[in-house]
Amino acid sequence: MEYDVTKILPQQPPMQFITAIESADFDNETLVARVDVRDTDLLFQKNINGVATTAALEYMAQAIACYIGTEEIHKTGVTKAAAGFVLGSRDLHICAPVFNINESYYINVKSVFCDSNMAAFECNIFDSKNNLMASATLNAFRPDDITTFMGVNNE
Repeated sequence: MEYDVTKILPQQPPMQFITAIESADFDNETLVARVDVRDTDLLFQKNINGVATTAALEYMAQAIACYIGTEEIHKTGVTKAAAGFVLGSRDLHICAPVFNINESYYINVKSVFCDSNMAAFECNIFDSKNNLMASATLNAFRPDDITTFMGVNNE
């Protein structure tokens, strides 16, 4: 099944970094998302001719959001972009300094724990030659109602 990232992620361009969802396997609770690095990207730095790998955490967080969104579609048939928050990371390893321009990177996420609000995911980012670029376990929180959670008054 193909998924429209623009309908799954709450981030809108230029903050939407995931280019496509390559695969989703709900039996094994995994997803692979792709990021294509371009010189038009918000995080592109001309002096390093790419994106600093410090962006890995955001790439991982958006890939997790893709997993949660596609799983929701799989279970209910409904597409609903829902905001969430990264609470922290464990064992964050950055293995290279730059995500290079005109290259694709693959973010593999695996659900370790996921209920309606809390989640933990193992994440790995690989380049097209299967070299590990970054890895971490991310903890995330997704409130039932973002408006209520943020205390936004809609009057």
